[in-house]
Amino acid sequence: MSVLRVALDYRPALLGCSGIPRAVRELARALGALAEPGLELHLFGHSFARGAAATAPPGTRLHRTRLPGRALPWLRRLGLPAERLCGGAAVFHWTDFIHPPLGARTAAVLTLHDCAFAVDPALHGEDAAVLRARTERGIARARVVVCPTHAAARDAAQWLAVPEAKLRVVPFGADHALAPVSAPHPFGGEDYVLVLGTLEPRKNQLRALAAWRALREPRPRLVVVGRRGWCDDEIVSALRDAVSRDRALWFDAADDATLAVLLTHARVLLYPSLLEGFGFPPLEALRRGVPVVAGDTPALRETCGEDAYFCAPRDVDAIHAALERALHSDACDASAMAARRARAAAFRWEDCARRHAAIYREAAA
Repeated sequence: MSVLRVALDYRPALLGCSGIPRAVRELARALGALAEPGLELHLFGHSFARGAAATAPPGTRLHRTRLPGRALPWLRRLGLPAERLCGGAAVFHWTDFIHPPLGARTAAVLTLHDCAFAVDPALHGEDAAVLRARTERGIARARVVVCPTHAAARDAAQWLAVPEAKLRVVPFGADHALAPVSAPHPFGGEDYVLVLGTLEPRKNQLRALAAWRALREPRPRLVVVGRRGWCDDEIVSALRDAVSRDRALWFDAADDATLAVLLTHARVLLYPSLLEGFGFPPLEALRRGVPVVAGDTPALRETCGEDAYFCAPRDVDAIHAALERALHSDACDASAMAARRARAAAFRWEDCARRHAAIYREAAA
């Protein structure tokens, strides 16, 4: 049997924990566990920055290079494109918005997580034009463009003119194990509303803060987990004020064990995102039976179905009303919790890996 060597750009997984890093890490783990006959998975781990421990999931091989991204075009000119730096792969999977340069004969697969920079450039500030130009070049070079939801694929077709023949929709999984859930309550049993996500305009933390402040007393504590992102000065200032005046908590980072505990014991996950391509936190909360207040966006409607409290994300009053419903309805009864868990259970990394394995063969052919 001939062997198809596939390279997965693993850099995001080495440098982050959530969002795109989560998707890359879990996909690599699932592909390694799949042990697809004739498929050999190589992980391209270029980065000059210090990141997570450079370990490869079972069934994969990590090629770790301490190279800054700006060195890769020079290496390609010297006859060392990215695929040659990680096992001579025939298919290279770009997993982020940075695309290591490839040789002319290598088949490229591109994951397009979302099109926020094209749909609403203000969400990315000055970087929007750079992201758009870079992504359009990647789309032109790729044989297949993978989106995690039909909503993201529609945006890709509408805003970036991705040909329908190139588009494939493959949902991510939600069955990754963050940690055991038997840990004690992190705040001695005190109710709290949890907000997860990088501090940036699209995640809408400013309106989330305002909606939480409008809750009637005694209101639950607010717990925010999110590293600094971009266009975030106003968000950071408001968060610091909430921490000093309102007993809110802000963690700029949390490992998987901490996230699992925070998700398990939260009264509500508040996720009023303005635009999503997939959105892990709502499904991670649903998997634990936790009520979710989500921005009413096509991707979150697609993933959460009828098992979230949706709100108009640009309307503070609407977010507040949905949060009140989630806190004071029968959201914690057994049937509602079972429905939420069942919704999240439909998203499996094994299914995601099998679909990707088929796409790699398609691209190679």
